[in-house]
Amino acid sequence: MIILPGGANVSYHSLEKVRQNALLSALTDGQFYSLMKKAKLIELDDGDHLFMQGDEAKRFFIVLQGSIKFFRLTSGGKETVINVFGEQDPVGEAAMFMAEKHYPANAMAIKSAAVLSICCQDYLQLLHQSYESCFGILGSMASRLKRSISDIEVLTQQSAVHRVAHFILSLIDEKSPDPVVVRLPATKQLIASRLAMQPETLSRVMRELKEKELLDVQGRNLTIHSVAGLKRLIQ
Repeated sequence: MIILPGGANVSYHSLEKVRQNALLSALTDGQFYSLMKKAKLIELDDGDHLFMQGDEAKRFFIVLQGSIKFFRLTSGGKETVINVFGEQDPVGEAAMFMAEKHYPANAMAIKSAAVLSICCQDYLQLLHQSYESCFGILGSMASRLKRSISDIEVLTQQSAVHRVAHFILSLIDEKSPDPVVVRLPATKQLIASRLAMQPETLSRVMRELKEKELLDVQGRNLTIHSVAGLKRLIQ
């Protein structure tokens, strides 16, 4: 176990998984562990805010357990879900590279969650000290940006069936043999919002995929019978 400031315990296994995160993988071992010495473990209950839109971005976070909803509120109070982050996903990291350094959206726990909180200033200082680490991080973030652009294209140009199939495939290792069992990272209502569709539309698409014998649905658990069949839907 690693004891973080404040007495919180984090297992070596958890930290090794965090070590593979795109934001941290290019750091040297010495840089990584010096950053972890100042990291904090934050545990959240359902509905707890990690941060609010407009808050000063002094820290960024990596999800260790559970899910974090990233969303904005319109002037009329309507919630727009931008993303739902799961284990090992970074949250709020982009804000530290912005000129004003404020979070662009809200982050809230879905049920219970645990996140690793890392000081932005300490992280940026490490990047200033190492060109290799800096360029490694830029490469990792460029890959994430490419995936985000692909996601935007799917949401704005593709059918509901294509969007759902694309989302399900993003949850699994596509090289896994059939059948593949996966648990949805959030409620169907949140997933529908993330995919820019009504919950009824998501339920209808799931029924269609089930009728085609591509998958079975039991609550938030999916059994995917044909990964190849889902891939054909997005080609």
